[in-house]
Amino acid sequence: MAETNLFSPIEYLKGVGPTRGEILKKELNIHTYSDLLHFFPFRYIDKTKIYTISEINADLPFIQLTGSVVSVELLGEKRATRLLANFSDGTGTIELVWFKGYHWMAQQLKMGVEYVVFGKPNYFNGKFSLPHPEMD
Repeated sequence: MAETNLFSPIEYLKGVGPTRGEILKKELNIHTYSDLLHFFPFRYIDKTKIYTISEINADLPFIQLTGSVVSVELLGEKRATRLLANFSDGTGTIELVWFKGYHWMAQQLKMGVEYVVFGKPNYFNGKFSLPHPEMD
C-alpha cells in the first residue's frame, strides 16, 4: 500500500493541489511523492544568524542584519538612477542600494524603524553594500 502512494501524482498531496502541482512539475521536475522525497535543494541558506555590520567580510555569501535606516538618498540621472539608504546597527553603517523599483522603495522606507535586512554583501570602492536586500 505505501509503495503505491509513492507513485501518486504530486497534486494529490494535501496542500499542493493542481496549481502548485504544475509549478513543481515545470520548475523542479517533481511529478510524484517519490520525486519530492528524493529532491535535494541545490543550496541551503541559513537565516538564523544575525550578523553585526562590524562582522561583515568578503567571505560571507549572505548576511542578515538588524538595525534602522538613518538616511535615504536618490542619486544619478535617467538610467543611472539609484536609491541609497544608509543602514546602521550601532556597530557601523552599510549602504542598501536599489537600481530598480527605487521610487516604490523610497516610499516604503521609514527612518528610525527597526528592520531585518537579508542579502549578499558587495564590496565596492572600499566599502560594503547590500544591493536589493530583502527587508522585513
